[in-house]
Amino acid sequence: MILRLLILFTCIFLIGKPAFADEETERENKIKIAYLFHFSQFTEWSTKPSVFNFCIYDDISFGSLLKQAYVGKKLGETPVNVQNITEKSNVDNCQLIYFPNSVSTELLSHLNKKPILSIGSQKNIVEQGIIYLFEEEQKVRFFINNSVAIASGLKISSQLLTLSKEPQP
Repeated sequence: MILRLLILFTCIFLIGKPAFADEETERENKIKIAYLFHFSQFTEWSTKPSVFNFCIYDDISFGSLLKQAYVGKKLGETPVNVQNITEKSNVDNCQLIYFPNSVSTELLSHLNKKPILSIGSQKNIVEQGIIYLFEEEQKVRFFINNSVAIASGLKISSQLLTLSKEPQP
């Protein structure tokens, strides 16, 4: 019995994640893609761009999923463009930037005074970013740091703010 379990765990380790883990990741990505679009719908920028740039910081695979989901989409009358960026100098053209991986405190500080909706799943987003995505009770939740949004020149809808949930320590 122990030998069979050892062989099973070895096979799983060598083959990779079980299929249900991939399905869970795909489901979570779809939820995040929908959240990003809705966050942009419930946020006001001081100036209306001719093209709304959704930026993904340093994650080509998630950027590809976002491009597929947003092809032909518009925010009101504004066409949506998705781009993957890898350098701090490229963030200034973004209206929304999503950090699927780690993000430096320096980069978040750079964004704080710009009208860019910063979103991520890292703890430092809570203090320096605008929207923090986290998982709780097997659901994707979000927390909005409205003071950072206001300082950045963004106005987030009161409807969205009421759905914001502070993460538990």
